[in-house]
Amino acid sequence: MKRVTILGEPQELTEFRRKHPLSTWKQMRDDGEGRIAYNIVRHRLSQEQGGLCSFCEVGIHSNGPLRCRVEHFHPKSDKSVAHNWTLDWENMLAVCMGGSQRHQARPYTMEPLEENLSCDAYKDKMIQSGSLHEQCEGWIINPKEIPAFPRLFFLERSTGRLLPDDEQCNVIEIENNQHPNTRSLVQNTIDMLNLNCDRLCEARLRVIWNIERNKKKLREQGNNHEQSLNELANRYFRQQWPVFFTTIRFCLGTTAEQYLNDTGFQG
Repeated sequence: MKRVTILGEPQELTEFRRKHPLSTWKQMRDDGEGRIAYNIVRHRLSQEQGGLCSFCEVGIHSNGPLRCRVEHFHPKSDKSVAHNWTLDWENMLAVCMGGSQRHQARPYTMEPLEENLSCDAYKDKMIQSGSLHEQCEGWIINPKEIPAFPRLFFLERSTGRLLPDDEQCNVIEIENNQHPNTRSLVQNTIDMLNLNCDRLCEARLRVIWNIERNKKKLREQGNNHEQSLNELANRYFRQQWPVFFTTIRFCLGTTAEQYLNDTGFQG
């Protein structure tokens, strides 16, 4: 999971909310004017997230209805306060389908489907089972609130599993954390979004193998270790952003951190 930075809301959403302040998500999609705002919202979220799912970092560049949807981090059904969370731009994220579509191309789908749900599809399952608070702020990390630096996730290269980075978690505090420490918050985020399901771990392993192949090719071309890492950092991060950004960031280590810092990375 990487930091997500999204700029000002689309004017079409602002105008629709002004006219229909109590609208539900379904009503917005079914309304002619609302449908225009809905499509623009989807496009803007995906575009500003660099075409990555805000939770697992698979590609959602196509913005197709079977590849991408809008997640409301705070439940849009919450009526406890006089606020319509449904139309709150700051409450929206673009996410993948979380392995819920059987006909999606590999590597984003794997049987058995139920065990390989992730992201908001798995988050909803955890909420329904009582394993996660419906109002999940502070129980899992909102991608908009994760720091750009340092990287809080560690990668187990042999399996593709994400783990909390103990060293980095010890020096970072996340506001409104409901857990005893940052490490517990990161671990619960991984668990409640099922970011270590086989489907995602295998996809990360393919990224790791690709990086190692590229390192070998660069060595064979006469590049030393440092030159190879600098070349790969430029190759991967000059696009915004590569699929499984955090996996690549981890594999390139301090070279990635220096590159991202030098280029002003903020999400």
